[in-house]
Amino acid sequence: MTPIDSVLNRLDKVKSNGKGRWKACCPAHDDKSPSLGITETSDGTVLLKCWVGCSALDITQAIGLELRDLFPGEKRERRGPSP
Repeated sequence: MTPIDSVLNRLDKVKSNGKGRWKACCPAHDDKSPSLGITETSDGTVLLKCWVGCSALDITQAIGLELRDLFPGEKRERRGPSP
């Protein structure tokens, strides 16, 4: 499954907003009207923008994903110290 499919399948009220762009209700706050912008870049990376201010970390955690799930390619184990 691609990163964009993983994200879109977990969101509510998803609507296309142009090529490679969607809007949906933000799962990280009590959202009644879609305030989350989702964009798929040319390399398959998923960008998330909540217009209320929720972070990408808040959003991914709310839908059971990790930040690394927003990026295409092999899932590699993290190495080195935490930032």
